[in-house]
Amino acid sequence: MAKKAESMVGLFHVCYKVGGDKPGAPLFKVSLAVFTPHKTVSGIGHITQAVRPPLNIATNLHGGYTYMCVMPKNCHILVTATGYPIIHWPPFGGIGPVIPHNVELRMVLEENWKSGTANYKYCDAKGVWHEVTNAPVKSVICNSIIGE
Repeated sequence: MAKKAESMVGLFHVCYKVGGDKPGAPLFKVSLAVFTPHKTVSGIGHITQAVRPPLNIATNLHGGYTYMCVMPKNCHILVTATGYPIIHWPPFGGIGPVIPHNVELRMVLEENWKSGTANYKYCDAKGVWHEVTNAPVKSVICNSIIGE
């Protein structure tokens, strides 16, 4: 019994820069806590773009991951997450409004969680959805995405 309990422990922090590899392209910074016993992810994301009007979308991300193996030595990790706007709700403020999501993220990562590609959609301030496909994903030191 103790052996099984030990194998169900696992939480790690991982951060990514998604896209931003071309001038004017959106950059999606992602910081996730990965909880391995339930194969879930949660964290925050921030999408920016240096064009007029500038893009500045913050989101709370929640989702999961699964391993995809097509051959014994060809496995990838599929991370899917849905993001919701960050709301600063007062303590004891009650239930609050129903808030629609503002981001959908799908990343296919290498087995080591270090790189891959992503497709994501985001809703801008006017309520228009935009889609980004085949954006490169690169693992970064988590301290490096804070305050950039």
